[in-house]
Amino acid sequence: MMETNTDILALKQAGKSVKRIKGFYNHLQIFVIMLLILALLSNTIIDFFESKITNERSLDWVKANVWVHVLLWFFGIIIHGIIAFRYKISFINNWEKKKVNEIMNQKDL
Repeated sequence: MMETNTDILALKQAGKSVKRIKGFYNHLQIFVIMLLILALLSNTIIDFFESKITNERSLDWVKANVWVHVLLWFFGIIIHGIIAFRYKISFINNWEKKKVNEIMNQKDL
């Protein structure tokens, strides 16, 4: 049985969707591993800087900076998840559907 253009397009879209979701889960896995490592080693990291830095304000910056980066990365994970699972503004979804239909309805040039 011959596949129609719609079937081929749906298969390609599904493949792209799976690839996006897989990328998100890989990103999330790396984040969780690094967060666990950081949680276990944060005191060691801070102790290292305490022995090297004499300025108390700089030491406070180091302590805050360790967890600010985790927070920023967490926001990145949220954005990646939104994109990967296609929680988008409706006009983007409408534009995509319209564009797919437009391309599918074009005759071979």
